[in-house]
Amino acid sequence: MLRKGIILFSCAAAIFLIFSPAFGSAKIEPQVEQISVTSIVQDSNADTSDESRFLQNLEEISADSPEEFEDIITYDVPVVVNDRVSFFINYFQTRGKKYFERWLSRSTRYLAMIKGALKENDMPEDLAYLALIESGFNPNAYSRARAVGMWQFIKGTGLKYGLKINTWVDERRDPEKATRAAAAYLKDLYAMFNSWELAAAGYNAGEGKITRAIDKHNTVDFWVMAKQRYLKRETKDYVPKFMAALLIAKEPEKYGFNDIEYEEPAAYEKVTVPGATDLRAVAKASNSSLEEIRELNPELLRFFTTPDVYEYEIRIPAPQGKEKFYENFALLPQQEKRNFLTHRVKKGDTIPKIAKVYGITVEPIIYLNDTRRIKPGMELVIPVMANTAVSNGNKSAGIAKKELRKLAAKGVKEVNYIVKKGDTISDIARRFGATVDAIKKWNDIENTAKIFPGDKIRIYPSVASLNLQEDSVPR
Repeated sequence: MLRKGIILFSCAAAIFLIFSPAFGSAKIEPQVEQISVTSIVQDSNADTSDESRFLQNLEEISADSPEEFEDIITYDVPVVVNDRVSFFINYFQTRGKKYFERWLSRSTRYLAMIKGALKENDMPEDLAYLALIESGFNPNAYSRARAVGMWQFIKGTGLKYGLKINTWVDERRDPEKATRAAAAYLKDLYAMFNSWELAAAGYNAGEGKITRAIDKHNTVDFWVMAKQRYLKRETKDYVPKFMAALLIAKEPEKYGFNDIEYEEPAAYEKVTVPGATDLRAVAKASNSSLEEIRELNPELLRFFTTPDVYEYEIRIPAPQGKEKFYENFALLPQQEKRNFLTHRVKKGDTIPKIAKVYGITVEPIIYLNDTRRIKPGMELVIPVMANTAVSNGNKSAGIAKKELRKLAAKGVKEVNYIVKKGDTISDIARRFGATVDAIKKWNDIENTAKIFPGDKIRIYPSVASLNLQEDSVPR
């Protein structure tokens, strides 16, 4: 017991001595780093200097590298991403992806033209993408509701906004004219509703439907209106479809649309040709193909320009150029240009009977009008020069071409004379101091061919008797 007590006492004493302030002469001080006021100021200046340099660099980046900010996506119409918009984004990414890729590819063919038309009308350029969900930018689109063209006009609305629609032409298929009409319609809709969402909905459903929906639900908020039962599902989905398409079209890679092969913008010149001119003649004069001419002019429903106008503005491929086209066109034989007349079918008419009246065969009438059946009131196209023998065409073309070159070299003025009722070639020749043979050569008219009121005859009057008539058109 005594030994244990001594041991415990010794341990306690040792512990006391260790923690006693008087233990040895050493004093344990906490290790604190000494920082002077001067060093604090210096470090503070360093931080400020770094921040200043960063701000300066930021300014320099903004000033010297604006291209780094060109990829910022902006919208000039309201865009939201809600459940319905997200649904259609997903739809275009999955089930509809094949078609959406095709639409994106085609979009660049027309976007510049459409945005330009919208800008001219002080309208948001993003409205151009409405054509994406309307038709996929397809000028030949046709719907079950009989809406036609890139902007899907029904006949009544198309006529209201100045588009010509008849047997020969449907300007709802004309990309430029239909775009101008769509811009005018959308501008009117915005003036009514002061909302681009409602304007878009009105474009789909009609302004009357949207006006009634506003009155019925006492709201001008499209999204509130879309939750009600009055609007059709098609109209409720139209605006979210548009927003989904707009979001994807502006950032296709973000949504999984990679390696899209975008088409080149449509490039063309506009030239003027007579009404009822064969498109094959236009193709030949422009050194292009019939397919190219028809693609550039989808509004033309037949193989010729409309016969109900004196002149028609038509698009040709840009590389040709206007001057070269007019030069080539002037040298084409008249039979290739094929001026046409229109014939309104009367009771008792048959195609053979009509063909006999005009001195032609039935085949060109059937071909040009794409029908073998006629009824009173129908308008048929009649090729005036169809009875010119093809076998003689090359010979006549050579004669006409030679004559034209000789006259052009002499500087003789050319006049286009419009045939009036009762005119004959001999009458016209006497009036302009020319010969019958010369007029036939200049216009490649065979002896068996006829001229009709409205025909345009090229004439080179003798210099001594040049006295232009009121029905002639100097060139």
